[in-house]
Amino acid sequence: MMAAQDVFRSRFEIRQQLGAGGMGEVHLAYDSFLQREVAIKLTKLELLKDPEVGDRMQKMWLNETRLAGRLRHPHIVEVFEAGTTEEFGYLVMEYVSGGTLKQHSRSNALLPTEQVIEDIYKVCNALDYANKMGLLHRDIKPANIMLTDDHTVKVADFGTAYFSASEETQVFEVGTLPFMPPEHFRQWPPTIQLDIYAVGIVAYQLLTGNLPFTAVTFDGLLKEKLAGSFVPLEDRRSDISPELRFAVHCAIHPDPQVRYGSWQAFCDGLSFALPQLSRPSEVLFDTARFDTLRRLSFFSDFGDTQLWETIRLSRWLDFSAGQTVFDEGSSGDSVYVIAKGEAAVTRGGAELNRLGPGECIGEIAYLDQESHTRTATIGALSSLVLIEIPATALRNGSAELQAAFGRAFMRVMVKRIRHGDERFLELLRKTGG
Repeated sequence: MMAAQDVFRSRFEIRQQLGAGGMGEVHLAYDSFLQREVAIKLTKLELLKDPEVGDRMQKMWLNETRLAGRLRHPHIVEVFEAGTTEEFGYLVMEYVSGGTLKQHSRSNALLPTEQVIEDIYKVCNALDYANKMGLLHRDIKPANIMLTDDHTVKVADFGTAYFSASEETQVFEVGTLPFMPPEHFRQWPPTIQLDIYAVGIVAYQLLTGNLPFTAVTFDGLLKEKLAGSFVPLEDRRSDISPELRFAVHCAIHPDPQVRYGSWQAFCDGLSFALPQLSRPSEVLFDTARFDTLRRLSFFSDFGDTQLWETIRLSRWLDFSAGQTVFDEGSSGDSVYVIAKGEAAVTRGGAELNRLGPGECIGEIAYLDQESHTRTATIGALSSLVLIEIPATALRNGSAELQAAFGRAFMRVMVKRIRHGDERFLELLRKTGG
């Protein structure tokens, strides 16, 4: 073991080695400054000077260090900081303790189909975020998708990432053979279809416990890939829905022109493959919840990271037609956004307004720090699905989330003022004022 304890003992308590590989070691440590467990990746600097592997390893190391603090997404392992000592370079990363999806890529340990769709959807969303930052991962596989203890997926290991805006020479011979698309072996420039193909292979493996090929040798596998042949999903598992088969087959199609052309298209295919739910809310899965938020006008200014954070802190509530959400004069400061259905706003028994999907309820009680009294009664006019954001959770949310809600509240207030002005002018016209 490297002398990590000596170098980091002023700040980090090295607790155990988590793994070792060609580029160094990974240790579980405790950050005494920030009071949290972290993973520390150590790379011996002498390895980066080795003429046999140094150039490749140095570029991979630089890839990871330049991303420190840049990729902040709930489904990407965060690199907090990077640095060097006289002996080695180090990365301080988020510690993810639940293993990887590799443990669920065997036929005797498969996840439920709905969970696979959820996991793949979140991986797609994470890679879409990375792509918008100018990155292709290029080594997606089950072993590089980590799991928290509560089964939240986290994409890891951007050492082989391709930076689309970089003018530096980049390493091209990267990746893991079963997850590499046919065009890679034809020396085509890397595109988003490279990662989409890899995620499709991961999905196939998580659903069946097998790769979509029959060859077991390098040459045989390469031949199958270049020939564009693979075992159809239904030949390995008969209970997969046509919608899910289509989504996976589209992702792993050998022709990149036929393959999904965007992460959004892949996500839409996965959403369509979710079981049709009988409940009116249709929000049992995070995938469905994310799609719902993304389509609501209230959240139009939210980034993907803020949408996932909203999902984590919100509650989704169902009301039947005729039910009261809350009464005028009652206490409460939660904010609600209508996901589905229509609600009536009344005061003193008189109807003031009707609100539909994407409309916000309760923002006044949240914004008013002096009083949390509801100024109107809200009742369900139809089957109603509300997204409740508890005030305490929102106030303890990230600065980015609070800023996004602040902008949304401002749009709501401007709209309400404009609506009030229009009603006042209409009243004047009717009274001859």
